[in-house]
Amino acid sequence: MRAMFSRGRVPGFFAVLAALLAFAGMPRSTMAQDWPSHPITIVLGFAPGSMIDFVARAVAKDLSETLGQPVLVETRQGGGGVLASNYVAKAPPDGYTLLMSAVGPAVLRPLIDKTVTFDLDKEFMPVIMLGEAPNVLVANPKLGLKSPKDLVAYGNAHGGKLSIGHSGPGTLGQLSTILFGAMTQLDVASVSYRGTGPMMIDVLGGTLDAGFPAYNPATKEGSLLAVTSAERVEFLPNVPTMKESGFDIVGGTWEGIFVPVGTPSDIVTKLNAAMHAFLQRPETRKYFSEAGFQPMGGTPAQLAQMIMQDRAKWATIIKDAKIGPDDK
Repeated sequence: MRAMFSRGRVPGFFAVLAALLAFAGMPRSTMAQDWPSHPITIVLGFAPGSMIDFVARAVAKDLSETLGQPVLVETRQGGGGVLASNYVAKAPPDGYTLLMSAVGPAVLRPLIDKTVTFDLDKEFMPVIMLGEAPNVLVANPKLGLKSPKDLVAYGNAHGGKLSIGHSGPGTLGQLSTILFGAMTQLDVASVSYRGTGPMMIDVLGGTLDAGFPAYNPATKEGSLLAVTSAERVEFLPNVPTMKESGFDIVGGTWEGIFVPVGTPSDIVTKLNAAMHAFLQRPETRKYFSEAGFQPMGGTPAQLAQMIMQDRAKWATIIKDAKIGPDDK
């Protein structure tokens, strides 16, 4: 799994933001003194049963207790997280509407589809990196498969065809599915879902041969063939990586919190401090780790840096693989 972020130069809009947040000598507004005075909403774009939903509800529960106001989780599914992003981008920048996003809508989808109707740099401010889960290649256990190569052999034995599900356009699961199909030269039917739960129902029921979801407890019901992390993960020590299985597919589904641009910096600081403290507690780390999620935390600038690094990495992969919005 990915280690805690390194410090480094953060280009563009996020650099300005990081400088503002770090400038402790500047006068601060009184906005955060009165905030929050009514309920806060965390908006996410993926279905119940997904890791992002699991993490959102844990974060919301702790924020409610820390801030003394209800923190609600609202799901706005569509476009692999794009619908939720568009909704929060238009919300008042007052700290009461937060976006919980992931690497898919924040980084990958805009690289694949230039018609995406939100601009992360111009319309959002990063608050905190919550953590990361590996994607897993999971198959119907009734097939008796033990490895990615077994899945390839199964596809070759069935007319060179496979069906693999993922959590929507522009997600790491979709990219992993497309890359796996290209590497194996199989005719892969890439099937888009609005979340891990519905996809796993079809994997376990035999409608799909396999899936590429971000790991969560529901995926344990299937045959876990490999993880997409750079190294084996502590909570799945017997599951090999895709790379050691012969397929150079490496990445994780990170999740972070954002607010609309213009949100007062003292509110961003207060949100960051509350969530960072939650993520660093031993009981939190144990709770998330047992579910297959690596909590991180850190500053807004570190989340901005992660975004820039992932853009550079995946832009090259997407360009070389010629992946576009029409790819499934």
